[in-house]
Amino acid sequence: MENSKLSREHYIAFADAWLKAWSKADAELVAALYCDDLDYRDPSVPLGIKNKADFIQYLEVLFKAWPSQRWKLEHLYPHGNQGAFSAEYSFQIANGKTTIRGRGMDLMVLKEDKVCVNHVYLNADQWNGWIAAELRKK
Repeated sequence: MENSKLSREHYIAFADAWLKAWSKADAELVAALYCDDLDYRDPSVPLGIKNKADFIQYLEVLFKAWPSQRWKLEHLYPHGNQGAFSAEYSFQIANGKTTIRGRGMDLMVLKEDKVCVNHVYLNADQWNGWIAAELRKK
């Protein structure tokens, strides 16, 4: 689908499917929704990930550390540029010892129904500390 044909309803359907994939904690399933050359950033990787192979590797580590994932779309905000929107969501990730709950908002840019830009903004002030502590345990 060309970006010029994207509607708010399409963005919502895409965001719902995208968050369902994240909730399954399956690196290949999530990565299938992304462009090969991407710009992914979250609090753990503020300088970003630029290719799918590195993204899959990152997701595998993340999902191993946090195998229980729940993400739910709360609001969606289309941008003026076709293919671009922001998604606001609630989340819970857990690993049997620790549970992190919060809210976030992502900047998303789609190209041919693949995510090419995904910048993640979370409210969890201690996110990096929690992630780093869990990764040290592995």
